[in-house]
Formats: sequence, structure tokens, C-alpha cells
Amino acid sequence: MISGFSLILLLSVPPLVNRLRRRGRSARWSSGAPQGISVTVAALGMAAFPFVDGRGAHLVLLAVAFGGYAIVFPLHYMTASSVVPPIQRGAVFGIVAATGTLPGLAAPYLTGHLLDSAASPGAGYTHAYLVSAAVMLVCGLIALVAIRPERDARRLGLTAQADASKPPAR
Repeated sequence: MISGFSLILLLSVPPLVNRLRRRGRSARWSSGAPQGISVTVAALGMAAFPFVDGRGAHLVLLAVAFGGYAIVFPLHYMTASSVVPPIQRGAVFGIVAATGTLPGLAAPYLTGHLLDSAASPGAGYTHAYLVSAAVMLVCGLIALVAIRPERDARRLGLTAQADASKPPAR
């Protein structure tokens, strides 16, 4: 279910992003906002998970929490490509991929610590879900506020590239 939900998003959101760009929406609203919204919605699913009962509800919340943020990966590369000069994209994408996996080093340790220090395994898992949700929520909100590719391209002196990323005039 999680993979299926991710696949549906991966097949439906990029055409939506392209449609928004063709209609003149900025990269902030066509690709930045979907990233922030998807992570924020995933955080809400993660936060709700320990407080609902039933396999069906758990499956839906897991799909939202773990599958819902999957759309961020292709979108953040697309967003970065509108700011990073072509000659530097490979290096930047490598750095993004490497830093994106770093939480995978700390998360098992932190989760284990939360489980070991809790009064019960259920309480430990609840804490782990809530900490994960809090981190995701902060990241989603930061993305909503901070992702502004056109502004960043101008600030870096890449106005020609920022103009090239705009949709063609009709």
C-alpha cells in the first residue's frame, strides 16, 4: 500500500507541477509548495498513527507518513536544477543524496534509545513516532517558507538560468 501510494504520487504530481508551470506559477508554488505540503501531511500521518486503532487506519496512515513524502525526491532535484549551474549539478546532487541519507544513521539509535528509556514498548514507539513527526513537520514548514528557486537563482547571479526555467510565453 505504501509503495502503491508513492507510485500514484510519483506519476501524478510531476504532471501537476508541469501544468502549474505552464500556467505561469512560480517554481516556489509549483514545485516548492508541493514538497513542503507533502512532508507536512506525512508528518500529520506519522503523528496520528499511534493514536488510532485498526489495521485499515494504520495502513492508510503508514501510506501517508512513509509514502507521502516520496514525491519530494524527484521534486527537490528539479528545484535544485533551476538554481544550480549545469556544470555543478552532479556534485550538488551527490551532496544532496549523501546528506539525505544521514538521518538513517541516527534514527535507529534514537529510536532504540526512546524504546529503551520508555515505560513500555508502546510508549517508546509513540515517542518515536511523535519525534519523527515533529522533525518532519519542522522540515515541511521550512520547505514551505524557504524554497524559492527564482529568488535563489537571482541571488546567485543566475538570472538567465532563472528566466530559462520559466514557462514559454503563449
